[in-house]
Order: sequence, then C-alpha cells, then structure tokens
Amino acid sequence: MSGDDWKSIINQILYGLMFTPQLDDSTAEQMAAAMAEWRYFGTGPDVYADAIVQARRYDGPLTDEIETPHGEAAFREFLGRLGASLEALRPWSA
Repeated sequence: MSGDDWKSIINQILYGLMFTPQLDDSTAEQMAAAMAEWRYFGTGPDVYADAIVQARRYDGPLTDEIETPHGEAAFREFLGRLGASLEALRPWSA
C-alpha cells in the first residue's frame, strides 16, 4: 500500500463504526470475520490488516476526517483489537 492509501481504508473502518455504541472485543471479532469473509469489506483482509498496521504506527490523528462518536484513543485501542482478531483468522481465502 503506497503513500497514505491506508488512511482511506482506516476511514472505511471508522465509517463502519459510526453507529456502533461500543468498541469492544465482540465488535472487533465481528468486523474481523466480515473482513476475512469479504462481507461488507470488499477490498479483502490483506489490505485491511496492512492498513491497521500502518495506522497504529502513525502518530497523527486517525479520526480527523470523519465525524464519529468515538474518540481518538478509543479508536486506536479498537484498531489493536481488530488487528489481533483479524490476524487470528489467518489464513484467509481469496
């Protein structure tokens, strides 16, 4: 993934959480399953996993482009859980 392409992928995740009240383990597991099964997240699990890694390394804001009820710290924490849940589902089918 080149440049800031990962940011648009992270924004897809953030947008998908707009009406999700709790960013808990269950939400992370459900979203990871949807990514691994190519449901709702049609770009594929590899792209999301890579974007999550890049976002977690990024020291700038992740919630600045989409209005969300979730704060920066809560979203970053959720990305950690989502990334772990997604990795636990490897190998993914193409």
